[in-house]
Amino acid sequence: MEQPKPRDPSAPGASRPDRPLGRGLEEVSHVFLSQRADKGSTEPAGGWQAERPYPRGQTAPSVLLLRPAVQVTGEQIAAALKEFEGALEEGLRGIDADVPCGPCGKIDVLAIDRASQLTIIDFDTTSSDELLLRGLDHVDWVVENLPNVRRMFRGQAINFSLEPRLFLLAPQFSPRVRRVASRIPRPRIDWVRYQFVETPGQPAIFFERLSAE
Repeated sequence: MEQPKPRDPSAPGASRPDRPLGRGLEEVSHVFLSQRADKGSTEPAGGWQAERPYPRGQTAPSVLLLRPAVQVTGEQIAAALKEFEGALEEGLRGIDADVPCGPCGKIDVLAIDRASQLTIIDFDTTSSDELLLRGLDHVDWVVENLPNVRRMFRGQAINFSLEPRLFLLAPQFSPRVRRVASRIPRPRIDWVRYQFVETPGQPAIFFERLSAE
């Protein structure tokens, strides 16, 4: 009886031997091999075809182009501050938001720093000198209503012997408002400039802490 001839491995439809790949090749083989069956390819079923990581003549981009976000809302800023605790300063954590304070409107975010100092965070979606007046008004309200604030945040470890700090966030600050604020000895004011940018996946935010003038 004639014995069957061994199949030529190079013949069409022949499967790859079960012999394992050499050292290192098994780990990188997925970069060069791609199964085409799920893409509706006309290649034979179960076949494998070598692919280039990028089309001929093209390479991976060296930088990622970012564009300014078309529109930014206060809700987006508040959500970013809540999601990324410590983004403005290490150890700074929010304890409340949209805190009503009588005729002074609302404090955007109330936080505690790592020294247990109460911190007011106010922000705006435009560059307006009014933000400084609003923040100072909120600090004054907290100081004038300290007994109420103690009751509101009884469970928080706050050092009420320290005067509240103030963080102001905006896309830009005018030299005029920074110059005027430098004449105010108290409270301590931290200036943060932010920028929303569009990325291929989702919007991103960049916080830039400005130096004192």
